[in-house]
Amino acid sequence: MADLFDPTRYAAVRRPLLEASTLPPECYTSPAFYEREISNIFMRCWNLIGRADYVKRPGDFFTHTLAGSSLIIMHGEDGKIRAFVNSCRHRGAKLLEGEGNCKSIRCPYHSWLYSTTGKLRGANGMQNTRNFATADYGLTEVRLEMWGGFLFANFDPQCVSLREYLGDLDSFTESYRFEDLVTVKRREFTVRTNWKSYIENSMENFHLPTVHQKSIGGIKAEWNPIDGAPGNYVILQTRTTASRATLGNAATFDRIPTLRGPAAEGAQYILIYPCTVIGADLDCIWFKQMAPDGPGLVRYSAGFCFPSVTVGRPDFEQIVPNYHKRFDVVISEDNGIAETQLQGLANPLSRPGRFSTMESLVHVIDNWILDKVVGPQPAAQRTAAE
Repeated sequence: MADLFDPTRYAAVRRPLLEASTLPPECYTSPAFYEREISNIFMRCWNLIGRADYVKRPGDFFTHTLAGSSLIIMHGEDGKIRAFVNSCRHRGAKLLEGEGNCKSIRCPYHSWLYSTTGKLRGANGMQNTRNFATADYGLTEVRLEMWGGFLFANFDPQCVSLREYLGDLDSFTESYRFEDLVTVKRREFTVRTNWKSYIENSMENFHLPTVHQKSIGGIKAEWNPIDGAPGNYVILQTRTTASRATLGNAATFDRIPTLRGPAAEGAQYILIYPCTVIGADLDCIWFKQMAPDGPGLVRYSAGFCFPSVTVGRPDFEQIVPNYHKRFDVVISEDNGIAETQLQGLANPLSRPGRFSTMESLVHVIDNWILDKVVGPQPAAQRTAAE
């Protein structure tokens, strides 16, 4: 069997867009390729895990599973938000489920007690254990940083800062004032597809007239793809005069008054690698974290955010269902085609395809993944491809 990680296997994917082939189907179905993605991508990159307004008060927490690791995101009594490994330091029991508020964390197995800052406050049964110090057995902390009210975690203690990772993304997003937005709805989904095909779908408009013909497929817009610097995000921009966040002639809210530049010209669909997608429209934003749970399963969380002035409108509860309806309909359509696509990719006779001009960011995404999983393309080949 050919080596799945031999760079020459992907020479056709490395070619310029209109000469290139798509990723081989086994990249979407192989457990070995998936395991390399976990070790080289998800354990090293910054991953969205939620928003700060999920944990507004000291003691507020929620749990989140990423790449097989369960985390506790906790607003500490000292005012700082942290991420902890969801495992007791005694004999490893899972500590918390779901979300809520607590004054301390008590292990359900042997009642070890931790503070909301992760310190071990009570080590039941350890009174006679030699050379045991509670200071050495606090909860294991995972690096957590915030950008625009979004919380990102990174398992690699040697990683660059989130700000450095995002590069110049603020130049496209600053005027939305993400940090001031209010999360008003959250959804959880499980889709039988591969995470790569789902983010590829999110960053191309080619499928809209077919997959979304009954919802948003007929909305006219100009599309502009951007490969962001230093290479950890891409943006699919639209130029429209109206929000794309509702269906038909449904009532909408006022546009975000601070918008300027490309943000004021239409929606921007932002992929922060590996699998965080933010849909930033003229009047609201939504976001999705499409994390894999194996090569053929995606578990993702989604949320809807509006400016606080919009949320405070007396007619907010009457109008906001128009946005939720659009989101639910379009997501259902995307989920369906994502599962259909993986069924085809899993066919043993499936073969790589080719790219159209409307799939330039899919090509960029696939090459970013290959850089991480197989290794960066040699400079000479990269120059030729460009």
